[in-house]
Amino acid sequence: MKSKILIFIIIVSVLTALFAVPAMAASNIVKITRPDGNEVVEKPVFSICGVCTYDETFIEFEYWDKVTEKFQPLETTDGDLTFKVGSSKLFGKNVELKYKGENHIKVIAYTKATKDDPQTKDYTIIYAAEKKSLLDNIRNWLLDKF
Repeated sequence: MKSKILIFIIIVSVLTALFAVPAMAASNIVKITRPDGNEVVEKPVFSICGVCTYDETFIEFEYWDKVTEKFQPLETTDGDLTFKVGSSKLFGKNVELKYKGENHIKVIAYTKATKDDPQTKDYTIIYAAEKKSLLDNIRNWLLDKF
C-alpha cells in the first residue's frame, strides 16, 4: 500500500514538473521596464528594456506591418532578430521605428521550456516628428533671409 502511494506521489510530481510549472512560468518570464505602457517619442530609435526571471531567456521583437497587416520580425539596431539574455537577467535593446505616427510593437519572451507558449506584450509607440526649438527656427529664418 505504501509503495502505491509513493508511486502515485512520484507520478504527480513528474507530471506537475512537466506540465504545470512551464505553463505557470510562461506568464512571468520577463518584466518590461521600458516602455512603461504606450509612449510618444521624438526620435526614430527607441529603447526597450526589461528584467528576466530566468537566465536562459530569449527575446524577440515584432512590429505591425501596415502593408501586409501582420506582425513582422523587428531587428534591433545591432542586427539581431532574436537575442538571449544571460545570467545578468537584464537587457536593453534599441529598435528603429518603422513609421511616423503609430508603431505597434510586440515583445515576445520565452525559455527553452516555454518556447511553445511564449509571453507576449503589445505596445503602441507613437513617433512624432522631432520638435525644433525656437532657437533652431530663428536660426533657420535668419539663414533663409541672409
